[in-house]
Amino acid sequence: MTTNFFQQQDSARRKTFQLVVYFVLAILILIALVYGLLVALSTYDAHAPVSWWQPEMLLFAALGVGLVVGGASAFKVSQLASGGQAVALMLGGVEVPGTTTDPRQKRLLNVVEEIALAAGVPVPPVYVLDEPGINAFAAGYAPGDAVVAVSQGCLDYLTRDELQGVVAHEFSHILNGDMRLNIRLIGLIFGIMVLSIIGRGLMFTSRGRSSGRQNAQGGMVLLGLGVFVLGLVGAFFGRLIMAAVSRQREYLADASAVQFTRNPDGIGGALKKIGGLAEGSRIGNPQAAEAGHMFFANAFAGEGLAGMLATHPPLVERIRRLNPQFDGRFPEVRPVGVDREEPEGPRPSHAPPFGGAPTLPGLPQVPVPVLGLADETASRVGHIDPELISYAQGLHDGMPDVLRVAAQEPFSARALVYALLMDPGSDLRELQLTRLKAGAEPQDFVETLRLIAPVQALPDTHRLPLLDLSLPALRQMSPRQHHSFRAQVEMLMIADQRLSLFEYTLRCVLHRHLDAQFLPQRPARAGRSSVQSLAHPVATVLALLAWEGQPETDQAARAFDAGMRGYIGGEHAYRLRPREECSLAGFDAALQTLNQSVPAIKRRIVAACAACILANQQVTVREAELLRAICDTLGCPLPPLVVREAEEG
Repeated sequence: MTTNFFQQQDSARRKTFQLVVYFVLAILILIALVYGLLVALSTYDAHAPVSWWQPEMLLFAALGVGLVVGGASAFKVSQLASGGQAVALMLGGVEVPGTTTDPRQKRLLNVVEEIALAAGVPVPPVYVLDEPGINAFAAGYAPGDAVVAVSQGCLDYLTRDELQGVVAHEFSHILNGDMRLNIRLIGLIFGIMVLSIIGRGLMFTSRGRSSGRQNAQGGMVLLGLGVFVLGLVGAFFGRLIMAAVSRQREYLADASAVQFTRNPDGIGGALKKIGGLAEGSRIGNPQAAEAGHMFFANAFAGEGLAGMLATHPPLVERIRRLNPQFDGRFPEVRPVGVDREEPEGPRPSHAPPFGGAPTLPGLPQVPVPVLGLADETASRVGHIDPELISYAQGLHDGMPDVLRVAAQEPFSARALVYALLMDPGSDLRELQLTRLKAGAEPQDFVETLRLIAPVQALPDTHRLPLLDLSLPALRQMSPRQHHSFRAQVEMLMIADQRLSLFEYTLRCVLHRHLDAQFLPQRPARAGRSSVQSLAHPVATVLALLAWEGQPETDQAARAFDAGMRGYIGGEHAYRLRPREECSLAGFDAALQTLNQSVPAIKRRIVAACAACILANQQVTVREAELLRAICDTLGCPLPPLVVREAEEG
């Protein structure tokens, strides 16, 4: 692969800076134009020569444009503060319930769930836009609050492989850090375009007045016309900024979709059908003008000025980058009947790698050899292999129906989490159930009792995927329900006065991906870029990892040393601290500090953790879950560690 997750995160940060520069330049041009308009209007009814240097008027123009554009942008961003859900609703999206019986919607949910599991990110809520064209988008500030939306045209006209290609394209935007940039762009573009709204209002207000002061009234009309024209200029700059920021990211997302699925005909077929469909990829919702850069394909009717203002590269060019032999002819597009699609059950043609899916009876419960080296593990962050999609399909299809159905509804999803936290020992479980009965909703308690047995029959490797499948339903809780749910989860965790590694990992996942919605917090500011300044918290994290994976002191010391060498890049002065000095509280505090590092440092941290875990060429489920907690806290989506049992002999 030519770029990795961490490089794309750095690229997204540079794009954000580039966006701010464009925005400032656009505002400066608008200030100059407004100033010129005001100077011209100040001599509208006078015969004196025009003085083009009027500092007071320049200050007035600068303050006026700054307040209007800045205020409108801030207002729009605040409207979208809840993340992807706000964008989906703004564009007319309707959430697809997990319990849907529509076969096309079920197919869509399955595809999204499989790719999310393969990517190591929470399963996002899925929305459908009532639009006949073929289009889609992903929106949010981070993977934890992301949503995926597709048009009805996608469901009607795309095959499963084509739909998978489109969804993989959108997941590329999620993994590459494009979504936060896109939401910021919506706010900035709205601020620039609001001048045209003000100008239109001034014109109509002035026309409606019946004052006798015709000259003053004419001046107001001219002012309104001038501001309206300036608003159109602002819209021009807005579209220009959209095009400058988004085009190359679309090429990257197309290439990533092919890399993820290893099937250029999937996304390529979807693009060809856009060209052959009368509606193309057009989106009729008027709000699409602000969000055109977020879509899979151009949401507007025309390319504008020979494509200069198009938010996406030309369709034919995108297809030829995927298929150089494309002759430019688009197919006739017809609806894809459900009976022509593959069944929604297990898909043998997508067998997972290394000899089979992790089905319930045959999963390894002991340490197993890991495929890959530490640096390769870090390179897999934010990347999806076709084998991982097949693995996730097997994982998804191998989940018992009773649990997969329970993960699709808020109250049963809460019960699933409670069941995951139930202790296998009867005495402690009785204490947990007694406290849960006293604190939870009655129906939650009854549902938990029903789910305990199938949940505890799951292999350990299925626990976190089941939690990931439950997240879309958990996000549908009300704030009151979430407050109660959070309290019950904490109660179940500390019932035995200690926190297990799985409980800690589960807490990390829930806090990272639910608290962002119900308890908005300021994101960690990524600014620490010194390797040495973060060596101490890295040593704290590696010490606990080493002790969890190695039973003997000398083995733990070697694992710790391997991790520190991977982080520092050579010799170091750190030594493994005693086991009794390692705690989850200190581990968690160190992770919060490391979360403030820049992407390049985070890559070193993930590689160091992988080197520590892989020091004995084996990984346990506990180690894999702890690595998931580390990556989740750092905002680095880690795909599943695909493992196989050791060959005998």
